[in-house]
Amino acid sequence: MDLNSFVGKVKQNLPIGTVLKNPGKGTSEVVSFTDTKIAYMRGNSRMYVKYEDLYQAYLKFKGQYVTGSDLRTYKPHVFDSSARPAGHSCNCTFLFLLLGKLGLAGDIEGAGKRGNPFGIRIL
Repeated sequence: MDLNSFVGKVKQNLPIGTVLKNPGKGTSEVVSFTDTKIAYMRGNSRMYVKYEDLYQAYLKFKGQYVTGSDLRTYKPHVFDSSARPAGHSCNCTFLFLLLGKLGLAGDIEGAGKRGNPFGIRIL
């Protein structure tokens, strides 16, 4: 699957208004698309993440088990709230939920805590 196919699958399977139940608490709601990014609401915060970054993470970890910790190490400017320039740790669980909705990953595992982070097996 190339980037354009990935973006098409995202837009088809997660239309605006899609609400995803986060594994810890709360929800992520898809609120808009641009040519390069998807926006979602997590609580009262609007988050943006580039399709390219989601797609590259999918390719990098395809066929493997990946955790939020792995994603933060891989691309901190996308997946780590404490990095400079900062990404956002919520993008980790959003990627997991998105891939699950697309049928590209298994269920989210782990407790989302140090020593037992959230993770998924990417198919």
